[in-house]
Amino acid sequence: MPWFEALGFIVFGFAVGTYGSMIGAGGGFLIVPLLLFLGNTGRIAAGTSLAVVLLNASSSTVSYLRQRRVDIKSALIFSLAGIPGSLLGAYTVQHVAHRVFTILFGIILVLVAVRAFITRDRTVAAEDAPADLDAPADIEEPTPIPARRPGRPARDFVDAMGVRHTYDFNLWGAIGVSAANGFLASMFGIGGGVIQVPAMVYLFGFPAHIAVATSQLVIVITAAFGTATHAFYGDVLWLQALLLGVGAIAGAQLGAHLASRMQPGPLMRWFSLAVLFAALYLIYTSINKH
Repeated sequence: MPWFEALGFIVFGFAVGTYGSMIGAGGGFLIVPLLLFLGNTGRIAAGTSLAVVLLNASSSTVSYLRQRRVDIKSALIFSLAGIPGSLLGAYTVQHVAHRVFTILFGIILVLVAVRAFITRDRTVAAEDAPADLDAPADIEEPTPIPARRPGRPARDFVDAMGVRHTYDFNLWGAIGVSAANGFLASMFGIGGGVIQVPAMVYLFGFPAHIAVATSQLVIVITAAFGTATHAFYGDVLWLQALLLGVGAIAGAQLGAHLASRMQPGPLMRWFSLAVLFAALYLIYTSINKH
């Protein structure tokens, strides 16, 4: 591989890592179109992308753990639900024609982009002001903790920036989404954040920054199983994955830093526009391919 081509992969990986970490998407929705454009089959694009996503998500997860914005309990639950799907997705893509793969991938991204763009951002009032970590225990809580109800785990914690997060969510609904997401993420090499983050925010009421951070840990676990399965089938271009991964790891640190200083609304809007552009490009090229 020429040096300038290798450099191009690293630079692209850096951009993907930065942006993917900012929105909790892993970056696969940008890597897969690139690999398809370079003439790779759908399964090769998915397998190689997922390997890069794993590296990117691992790097950004370290930063988000330092920020204490990862809902670890929820991440482990979602990951366990997604692992079987990640194995099945890598197997299924072996039997999907390239053109069908590309069109399906584009349609999925269009749906995700439209959903993220038209749905109003949901936030929790407790995020508006930092919590006082040194306040006496008998001071009234600034925001009521969600009442514990069957099937709706409640979360209440303070991140490293002093912001308190309180919310609950539909456990079985989230497990169902995570199971389906694990399958689609591994089949299409997108890591899962493009589905997981909007679902956590809009369907289950997670604060956007918590959803972004938590999804990264989910991606690390499910992508590890998916990448191993793709590698078994010979779907991973290791040199390209390594070069993209080098850039993605560095970019993920910058993205996690920027995400902690941005409002949730712009994160979701930027996310939807980028995904929509990639989706329309893929669908157009597939339909017009002779």
